[in-house]
Amino acid sequence: MKKLSRILIIGPAPQNIGGISMHIRRLIGLLRKEYDFDFVDEGHKRWGGVFNLRTLNLIKYLGKVFNADIVHIHSGHFLLRLFHVIMCRILMRKYTVVTVHRDPNVEGRVSITRWFLKHCNKVIVVNDNGYKALVVNGCKCQYQMIPAYLPPRLDDEPILPKEIIDKISEIRKDTSGILMVSNAWKLVRHNDQDLYGLDNCIDAMVKLTADKKYYYLIFVIADNTDAGAYLKQYREIIEKNKLESNVVIWESPLSFVRLALESDIVLRTTNTDGDAISIREALDLGKRVIASDVVKRPDGVLLYKTRDVDDLVATIKKSENNDKLAKKCPIDYRQIYLSIYNKNNNN
Repeated sequence: MKKLSRILIIGPAPQNIGGISMHIRRLIGLLRKEYDFDFVDEGHKRWGGVFNLRTLNLIKYLGKVFNADIVHIHSGHFLLRLFHVIMCRILMRKYTVVTVHRDPNVEGRVSITRWFLKHCNKVIVVNDNGYKALVVNGCKCQYQMIPAYLPPRLDDEPILPKEIIDKISEIRKDTSGILMVSNAWKLVRHNDQDLYGLDNCIDAMVKLTADKKYYYLIFVIADNTDAGAYLKQYREIIEKNKLESNVVIWESPLSFVRLALESDIVLRTTNTDGDAISIREALDLGKRVIASDVVKRPDGVLLYKTRDVDDLVATIKKSENNDKLAKKCPIDYRQIYLSIYNKNNNN
């Protein structure tokens, strides 16, 4: 039996919460017949049997790099990405692929990023903003612009928690009800603002339900660590405006794909972004999608002005009369990544 090539994935382990981990899980599922996968985890939580970079065991790290045929770096932190490029590509000369999941313009130090990435065999940038920042003077070379999205298999998705199923059943008793859903990895700040825009979603709900109560929102926070103060503030606004029946803040992981399937509108209210997996999932499910205009979004998404609650409300109302959805074009993601990992393909 032919021995499979080994790909070393460096970044958050697939067991972690978040969009990058989800992307890695789906990538492994897509190519498990063609490759063996090994991992260097950068997450805070330690997983049994998975090497974590935070152990600072450089010998074990170098051993994993040495034994790999291909290294694929998914680090979300600028300095970690540079460290791995130096070790894996510049020093150990491994076939190295890097996916830049964040907008380089937001990270800063674009010229340094560009200098290090030019040494890699392939570089994947997940949105147009990042691609334009890194590809200059028409030198496309090893860069490819590929959304981070990989399609889910619904059969692999866990069923929704009973409390959420019951809440959706309750909402659907209101035949005019409009269920909106959104999610966040955790409540964090960017530019001293709520990165995922939960505050904007709640303020929008206050305005939307001022006259009519048929709008509903389920907002998922996968990790509520250190979110106590913000959640207390948001719940006080919900209680003050008597929106307890209209707004649910769910504080643990669930299958957002299954939740989106049950929804009418999917919201993405971030004040910075890469390539939002939830948006592409929702479009694939045929859902209406409303997102901030902070980056270029896929065709079919309705945009509103970032951090502008009035424009968000107006766009939600406008969306009720907008049934135009993006046409699905089948994409062979498996073939795309087989080509990327093909050492003989330098295009």
